[in-house]
Amino acid sequence: MVRGKNRAPVKRQGVLLVVGDANSALGLHDRQDFPVNRVADVAAALALAEPGAYSALLVDLISPEKCALGDLPELKRVYTQAKLLVLDGEGSIEAAVTAIKAGAWDYLYRPITPAALRAKVVQAQARDEESALRSGDPVVAYVGQHATAISSRAEVASRFGLSSDTVSSKVRAATGRTFMEYLHQCRLDQAQQLLATTELNVSQVAARVGFSTPQHFSRVFRKHTGLSPARYRLQERARRKQGKKN
Repeated sequence: MVRGKNRAPVKRQGVLLVVGDANSALGLHDRQDFPVNRVADVAAALALAEPGAYSALLVDLISPEKCALGDLPELKRVYTQAKLLVLDGEGSIEAAVTAIKAGAWDYLYRPITPAALRAKVVQAQARDEESALRSGDPVVAYVGQHATAISSRAEVASRFGLSSDTVSSKVRAATGRTFMEYLHQCRLDQAQQLLATTELNVSQVAARVGFSTPQHFSRVFRKHTGLSPARYRLQERARRKQGKKN
């Protein structure tokens, strides 16, 4: 039975909306850490018209006639603040790149165990809570949402009619980090997704997330993660492969 189609969505943070086959949740059900609602297809998800009710969306592409890669931009446009998790069957590098470009937070391959899927949802919810704390200030929210395109603190200051020092103070108050530390972390969050789910080389990833040179990207990546981008990719893929076996 499809849930969420005939009732109002739960209006609280931490709710997961599963879009697609009602049986696709692979063991996901109402939990204390994240309540779950389900709708049959993209049209039903858009018809809910209450995007603020959900902090994460799990879109199942197993039934192309119900959910397709081409639907992701519209879902992301409506559910702006929600983390978008895409679950695919065989999948492909091209599909993963398309999903990430459309705003997906992560692109997951079947088969995936219920435990691994729940862990991903919990991870998305945790980051959503962190983002919610930051987004109380429009300046900080803007930096987080446009990190790959922002070139300097002065650029943000000019957009909001503030001084550069004020921008730094707002970021520090909301995140506990300097402007550049926060900008780099937002960029690296996206870089990690690209390294894990696409075949883009390090130079391409660096350019995609806003670094001027692959050398600078690699230095910042290693400083924040303790690994080179190439080593991170190998470890993440080994982890995912092990997860599939389990």
